[in-house]
Amino acid sequence: KQWYQRRVRGVNRAADDFVALLSVICDSSVWAVMAGRLGSFRKFYERLLSKHQYATNVVATGSVFLAGDLISQQLIEGRGRQHEIERTGRSVAVGAGFIAPFVTFAYNTVDKVIGSSQTIVSSVKKVGLIACFSPLTNTGYMLFNGLLKGQNFNDIILKIRSDLVEILIVGYSVWLPTHFSLFVFVPLQHRLLISNIVGVIWTGYLTYAANRAATKQMDVL
Repeated sequence: KQWYQRRVRGVNRAADDFVALLSVICDSSVWAVMAGRLGSFRKFYERLLSKHQYATNVVATGSVFLAGDLISQQLIEGRGRQHEIERTGRSVAVGAGFIAPFVTFAYNTVDKVIGSSQTIVSSVKKVGLIACFSPLTNTGYMLFNGLLKGQNFNDIILKIRSDLVEILIVGYSVWLPTHFSLFVFVPLQHRLLISNIVGVIWTGYLTYAANRAATKQMDVL
């Protein structure tokens, strides 16, 4: 009976805490503070973009690749304390040093070629054009990642040939609808930021696929 009473009191305290949390969340003043902070961050981010577009995107994309590899190693692969710090460093380096400037260049090129119109027709054209950059982006990622790992060129080419088609198929299923939404609804200067949010999940898959492919090749050899 005492055990039951303690359990009831515990449940009641948890319920009271939950109600208190809901009251805080629903408080309009809390939302006002959050909105104000988000607005300040947005303005700060826009100032950085207007003055230093490439540098800002490099930092943002490097952070995305950091988060993506952490997700890959800890959540997908479950490495725990066996986390490969060097692999995370390579991912950040390739993301910041190659992916960020290349994707920024791709977005700018698409808007220059097709224009900044956000109509459905022009957005479809932009998605088709940006899709042409995808093989170059993924090939470049695998190339620079392999070079940083110290692999010889033949092994890197073998990995690209064995993995590129699968990565492209998964990538197009994720990025074609994402890019269409970006070109229709999102201004040019914010596209890389939004794509980076999606890119956290994509990068988790990409680093996992690269590591899995390397394991397969080692088993074959």
